[in-house]
Amino acid sequence: MHKLKKIFLTTIVLIFACEPDDICLSSIEDTPRLIIGFYEINTNKLKEVENLKIQGIGNDQVYIHETIDSIGIPLKNKEHLTSFNLTKDFIQDKPGSGNNDKIFINHDSNFIYLSRACGYINNYEINNVVIENDNENWILNSQISSSKIKDEKSIHIKIYH
Repeated sequence: MHKLKKIFLTTIVLIFACEPDDICLSSIEDTPRLIIGFYEINTNKLKEVENLKIQGIGNDQVYIHETIDSIGIPLKNKEHLTSFNLTKDFIQDKPGSGNNDKIFINHDSNFIYLSRACGYINNYEINNVVIENDNENWILNSQISSSKIKDEKSIHIKIYH
């Protein structure tokens, strides 16, 4: 009986010793990704990009390879420039296939402390977007529609093709 009381008291002490700062709820949002929407240049309506491969420049890992009209991609936390290769009409078994355009996103980071358990998240502010001209661009234009990246609820950059 004495051992049971000791376990009970220890459990009570541990429960009341926890502070709200020690628990990170799953409802707390993570660092938001950059949302890119792909638009038909003449109609300004969302338009899918066929077999789009997205890969970070200097990174061997392919971020995505599918047909999509919008996507969320991560930005670099410790740098002010994030760059990607966006390859339209990519065929997986044919290296070098498709039309590749390079996109450079210049951004600032704003680290926000949430709590001891959750740590920090990062919000961003987009300064500019540059599409490298290679005389065969499938990306015809880009527009920043929301420069502040605080959530993933709306499109931040529109890419026209």
